[in-house]
Amino acid sequence: MRNKKVNIIVIIAFILIIGVSLYYVIAEPINLGLDLRGGTQIILKPVEGENSEVTDESLDKAMLIIRDRIDMLGVSEPLVTRDSSNNIIIQLPGVSDPDRALEVIGKTAQLEFRILNGTLISRTGQETEFIRFDPDTGELGYDGKPDEIILVDGINSNSPIKTGVLYEDPETGDLFIMDRDFVPEKSSAEDNTSDTDEEDPGLSGVIGQLLYNEATRELDLVDMDSGEKIGEILIDSRSDAASLVGPVLLTGDKLAKASAGYDSNGRIVVTLSFKEEGSGTFEDITRENIGEQLTIVLDEEIKSAPFLNAVITGGDAVIEGINGLEEAKDIALVLQTGALPVNLIIEESSTVGPTLGKDALDKGIYAGIIGLALILVFMIAYYRGLGLISILSLTMYVTIFWGIMAGIGAALTLPGIAGIILTIGMAVDANVIIFARIREEGRKGKSPRIAIGDGFKHAMRTIVDANVTTLITAAALYQFGTGPIKGFAVTLAFGVVISMVISLLFTRSLLFLAAGLPRIASPGFIGVKMEKEK
Repeated sequence: MRNKKVNIIVIIAFILIIGVSLYYVIAEPINLGLDLRGGTQIILKPVEGENSEVTDESLDKAMLIIRDRIDMLGVSEPLVTRDSSNNIIIQLPGVSDPDRALEVIGKTAQLEFRILNGTLISRTGQETEFIRFDPDTGELGYDGKPDEIILVDGINSNSPIKTGVLYEDPETGDLFIMDRDFVPEKSSAEDNTSDTDEEDPGLSGVIGQLLYNEATRELDLVDMDSGEKIGEILIDSRSDAASLVGPVLLTGDKLAKASAGYDSNGRIVVTLSFKEEGSGTFEDITRENIGEQLTIVLDEEIKSAPFLNAVITGGDAVIEGINGLEEAKDIALVLQTGALPVNLIIEESSTVGPTLGKDALDKGIYAGIIGLALILVFMIAYYRGLGLISILSLTMYVTIFWGIMAGIGAALTLPGIAGIILTIGMAVDANVIIFARIREEGRKGKSPRIAIGDGFKHAMRTIVDANVTTLITAAALYQFGTGPIKGFAVTLAFGVVISMVISLLFTRSLLFLAAGLPRIASPGFIGVKMEKEK
């Protein structure tokens, strides 16, 4: 027999657990999943880039990085999975800022350091304006018919320098970057006296040709002789100007840390710290390019382009020109989680309304209440006093289960509701096994206290075996299932463990204490007297 003090300690422990559970139930309302609360669904399509290939390994790594970013955003119960077309499907229940989620989750976070070769501007008389660049079409945009489009180095300095000229072949539409002294001549379309077999005068003094790659959405500057890429047109996020940058000198895979904050002048910045190998490379870059502008490029956009006035040691860099602290935190977040190994574009973004989910939630709760009420009526009618103990155990089970769900921030989904209703039945099942064994022992003429002890002893193995096999099933569902199936598996596992602990500890201790009370310790309390009367 178990010691009475031990039983009292167990009861007190469960009362404390109930108190904590009630606190979380009241203070932390349980989160609802996408199917109940509504939210955002995003479909990301992988595309191959110059240094990225779409493979199962790269997609699995991309999904892992996306999950890390979602966790940092604080979104509970997200779903990140792949469809048959290798698209990555993301479901975000109840996100408060879908636009920010899109910006953070879909950002490739490819950090690069390149030398700025110049900014494209148009000149009409004395007026100038920045040339625009659309990565989706590969087109350079400008207003009207400018006198010329030139490449200018040090556009924000006191003495900008013209370094090249943009030339468009009037017949083919091909774009070329020419040297600074280039003056376009009339083409054969404008001068009928020109010999069509004569070499195109526009190709004299060419630096390279601009070629657009639809797959990677890059406008590359290619050497005419070797065909090698020698530069790329990117957007300067500070001015939306099309800018020419050189080859990649350093990438973010050498990054050790990224953090958002303020500099000594109160400007919002993202501070970067490199690993040991990256620190040495960064120092060499600054030493070899004194007087140049080093662009910090994030996802094909120039974030800042400071002048290199001295060699930078220690492996620290700063991203400036950020609009707000929230943006700085997002940049630091995606850099800290690492770059996606494959380029992803937003194929679809949709918002799921909660109206249907609310109806489903109401019906699920209604079904759960009816099921619980029917179980309680049956237990009291059939097991009498033991049925009352069962009601108390079920009430404790529901309270603890709900408190744990609220405390860990789990989200409730439709499969989760199904799991809760199922585990309520399983919790009663353990009580039924125990009570049936107790009644069998009581029919043998044993006292209620002895019948309770023997009944638990014989029912223990059956309860443990049944719950362990259910846990194995839940583990398999969680391992091989996705999204809603995993939610169901977690709910099932929680319910099984909680019901087993309550049945084998709380219910047992409560019955032993009740059996020690003269008015309760009678055969009728365990339902034996009623059967004898029949």
